[in-house]
Amino acid sequence: MLTAYKFRLYPNEEQQELFSKYFGCSRVVWNKALELRENYYKDHKNDKAKKGLNYYDTARFLKELKQKEEYKWLKEANSQSLQQTLMDLDKAFKAFFQRISKYPKYKKKSAKQSFRIPQHFNFDDGVLYLPKMGKGIRVEVHREFSRDKVKQLTITKTPTGKYFVSITVDDRKEVPKKVQITNEPDKSIGIDMGLKDFAVLSNGIKISNPKYLQRQEKLLKSRQRVLSRKKLGSNNRNKARLMVAKTHERIANQRNDFIHKVSTAITKQFDTIVIETLNVKGMVRNHKLAKAISDASWNRLLQFLKYKAEKQGKNVIEIGMFEKSSKTCYVCGHVNNDLTLNQREWICQDCNSQLDRDINAAINIRDFGLKQIGLNQIPSDRGEFKPVENPLTAELAKMRIKARSTSHDLKKQEPLQQQIAAEAHAL
Repeated sequence: MLTAYKFRLYPNEEQQELFSKYFGCSRVVWNKALELRENYYKDHKNDKAKKGLNYYDTARFLKELKQKEEYKWLKEANSQSLQQTLMDLDKAFKAFFQRISKYPKYKKKSAKQSFRIPQHFNFDDGVLYLPKMGKGIRVEVHREFSRDKVKQLTITKTPTGKYFVSITVDDRKEVPKKVQITNEPDKSIGIDMGLKDFAVLSNGIKISNPKYLQRQEKLLKSRQRVLSRKKLGSNNRNKARLMVAKTHERIANQRNDFIHKVSTAITKQFDTIVIETLNVKGMVRNHKLAKAISDASWNRLLQFLKYKAEKQGKNVIEIGMFEKSSKTCYVCGHVNNDLTLNQREWICQDCNSQLDRDINAAINIRDFGLKQIGLNQIPSDRGEFKPVENPLTAELAKMRIKARSTSHDLKKQEPLQQQIAAEAHAL
């Protein structure tokens, strides 16, 4: 099983210059190979007999490129790192054709920079030795890993000027077998994602949305205004750009930390996690909600849940985006097609149950997911819970995550139903 570890690098000025050469060489090779594949497709798109270029074609192109006088400086970089760049480009095209990711883009010098090293590296007492680098580079190793099982390294530089090394380790352990899926309430959970609350769970827990972008928006706008007034190409503009990048980096780090903690707490407690797939790309077309939806990062929560559940042998089930989870009463199954977005609570016309919109959706998501794999018998008490101390709530509290257990006991609905009946009688 492959595991990645990320550590901070502290190169000196000489090493930073060498890194810049490596980043530049990898970026040029990527852009040149991408241009080659695009031109080849334009010239032969009407010829069905000829297919597009692959990694081996671009590798031969790289060999020819190094022989040219104006590109001889490519030899200063590790040849295997440049070959890895071509492999990454080939994987990007395959992912695009399989509709897994977007079309590969040209790399910019101002964006995140990276290159990979597959072998001939070494660690020794907090020092990393790389090929053609000479002196070792100081690295902050805050977690132990099996150094004899390292597969490859990836060196990255963020827009804020920080250097990191990502280490891929193969511990040679088999992926744990999936635990058996049951319909026990304590073993499975449904998650309804939203904007008011980041996530609502089928056991009545509501995790508050931290809205990190909204908190830093005033500072971000101020720094962006300063950046827009600086002269292009000046040192002051570069300083202003760095301040904007640091603000974005801080927001991203806060968001990732929050989602890591939430996903860890959920995967630790539950064996089966059911979540709804969302068309985020279509939802962000609503310009009134696009910023809030992007800030929530629902897809990232799904990604974190998947890889953490796989490592622990847990199950993640995705249901379709067109399931009527909010409009369906989880008690009797009645569908309220008249339910609008501003209605946070509603009463079922068939069984007169008072329903919290988000909790009802979370319970239905869980039930739909279990039925999807053939578990049709759902416990009758699955939706009745009281605001008592919940292990997950306590775990989230330790992580400083705001979460609350809400009451959703159907027996406490009589006063509200009587009030509605009285108003109807008065009319």
